[in-house]
Amino acid sequence: MTIPRQPLRSFAQSVVETVRHPLVVLDSHLVVRAANSAFEGTFGIALGDAVGSSFMELREGGLAVPELLEMLLRVVTTGEAFEGFEVSRDFLGVGRRELVLNARRIYADDDPASMVLLAMEDATAERMAREAVHQLNIELENKVRERTAQLVVANQELEAFCYSVSHDLRAPLRAIDGFSRELHDAYLERLDDTARHYLKRIRANSQRMANLIDDLLHLSRLGRADMNLELVDLSSIACEVADDLRRQDPERNVQMSIQSELIVEGDERLLRIAICNLMDNAWKFTSKKSHATITVGRSDEGKGVEYFVRDDGVGFDPKYAGKLFGAFQRLHHEAEFPGTGVGLAIVQRVVHRHGGTVKAQSELGKWAMFSFTLGGGSRE
Repeated sequence: MTIPRQPLRSFAQSVVETVRHPLVVLDSHLVVRAANSAFEGTFGIALGDAVGSSFMELREGGLAVPELLEMLLRVVTTGEAFEGFEVSRDFLGVGRRELVLNARRIYADDDPASMVLLAMEDATAERMAREAVHQLNIELENKVRERTAQLVVANQELEAFCYSVSHDLRAPLRAIDGFSRELHDAYLERLDDTARHYLKRIRANSQRMANLIDDLLHLSRLGRADMNLELVDLSSIACEVADDLRRQDPERNVQMSIQSELIVEGDERLLRIAICNLMDNAWKFTSKKSHATITVGRSDEGKGVEYFVRDDGVGFDPKYAGKLFGAFQRLHHEAEFPGTGVGLAIVQRVVHRHGGTVKAQSELGKWAMFSFTLGGGSRE
């Protein structure tokens, strides 16, 4: 770089004042000849005190770094420029500064001696930001470890609760059902119609409570069960479920349409549970029709592949579709369509474990369709 026609001080000041980083012009003896206001602000030294002083002695020798001195002298003598030299120093009254230095040789027309243009980027704020991010990461990791420990304890407590539900609550329910059954078998003929009705209700509700406990335990365990990902044939599973449903109620006239080669990646046991619940749901809500159709298939329309179970049963009001996947949510009276209201919540839990989504669509009185996507992985 050659400075033309005007005195060095005037030219240097007009250039360096336009730069927001500290800039200094040094002579061949590394004495400050010019500096910009950014230098004054960064190092807390008046320009009048800086000009004419040895650069290495500024701020009580705060910049007297042996390696930096050698590099600056090489710039003067050989013209060997340098870039990206990092210096971390403490300055009295200013604090610690993280500097990135660049330097090259320059000449003035009226001075044959070489000089040095030294640019200094104050990276202190960037360093502080990195340290803050590092500290936040440490705190986050600590919180994650703490939260993980809390989840372990919570899971252990949930396991203990499930054990209690499984054993402590089932025992009195079995007693209620057992004694009511004995009462039914031994004394039914001696009871009047009102007593028989009460006995029937006792048995029905004790059995419903047992089924409800089973479904709740099932739902709670789905979120903790280990997943074994493999290729799963949903078509084969759907055919098996269809055969089971026909055996349970062979008098029904239901056409089952199951698309072939519905191959997915997932946990076979969990996906079987989901398909079973969806098809059982379709079977139940088509029970009022003399001839019904249940379809299991896939759709490639939209953003990705969806798998669905569709029926031409009673359907539901679409504005309540979002409520269906909550536990105990029902849109039909239990007396009309028995159930615990947990089946679709189980389906949603299985689909979410696979990183997918599930949705419900319907036209009231005509049809209903439940479709889901699978992400192919586990999401806890």
